Amino acid sequence: MSEAEEYVSWWLALSRDPDYYTNTEQGQKELAEMIRKESERLLEEIGKLVKPTKEIIWLSNFCKSCHYFKSEGRKMSCNKWHVRLVKPFYGRAVWKQVRSKPSDDEKELVVDGIDWDTRWKEVSEKVVDMAVGMVNGGYPYFCYKGT
Repeated sequence: MSEAEEYVSWWLALSRDPDYYTNTEQGQKELAEMIRKESERLLEEIGKLVKPTKEIIWLSNFCKSCHYFKSEGRKMSCNKWHVRLVKPFYGRAVWKQVRSKPSDDEKELVVDGIDWDTRWKEVSEKVVDMAVGMVNGGYPYFCYKGT
């Protein structure tokens, strides 16, 4: 039996001999193993299809003194999680007009991207700094490692 057939065969095996796979300890173990293998295979396949996304984490007061903190100009990132660190209230949507339908003259707005260096809400820098201080309840993230 090929590997692909083995993964699909758990439900066939169960349908052919339900008493063995449901009423015996050995049958239950074999069925559980076949289902586990199929589950792992499906998760691996899904992982190949899902495109990675750029993630962000809110900047806390402790991030800048963390071993994993990295700063390049205005861009801050965390090397532990490979994510961008962003201050609260930052991240303004960049809009773009596109045609609704190829033959239509109507246009609709769609998000073209996010400008992480611009505030989405007009608040003072003092309010932003206060919000940074309140990120994670004012405590460092669990991954914090002082420099």
